[in-house]
Amino acid sequence: MGLKEARLVEVARVAGVSVGLVQRYFRTKEELIRFGVGYVYERTEQRAQEVEFVMPVRGYLERLMAVFLPLDEARVRELRFWLAFLHTSLTDPELAATHQQAQLKLLTGLREAFEGAQRRGEVAADRDPTAEAAALVAFVDGLALHHLTTAPAYPVESLQPALTTYLDQVFG
Repeated sequence: MGLKEARLVEVARVAGVSVGLVQRYFRTKEELIRFGVGYVYERTEQRAQEVEFVMPVRGYLERLMAVFLPLDEARVRELRFWLAFLHTSLTDPELAATHQQAQLKLLTGLREAFEGAQRRGEVAADRDPTAEAAALVAFVDGLALHHLTTAPAYPVESLQPALTTYLDQVFG
């Protein structure tokens, strides 16, 4: 069931609370969805902010991007919700804007990290920091998506080593 098909009754059942309690906090399904989206983005951002910025940049980026991988059950649940949210955001301009803002913030931070890595000589000067940031996000998103949809081919224990290999190529 996608987010648009979700009903407050189902949400209450899954949460183990009454429909009245859910309705007390959320007047509409849209309010509930927006709350859920905000919650997932806040948790992810909090985990990202907890990653200590320690040189070299390559190590920092590896620890940072691991935050976005579904390495535990909580992140698997968040990933499932996020994928449903992405589908919904295709037809909901407000949710699309939320996603675009979060992506822009992530891409800007990664671009700045790659620029810093270039200044420190960790990344070749001929690499485009903007392109590297986009490629890194796409790589990690792809790992997460494929793990969720085809776990036998992308088992959880392969995700971190794949990220390491990717960054080795970029920083090589």
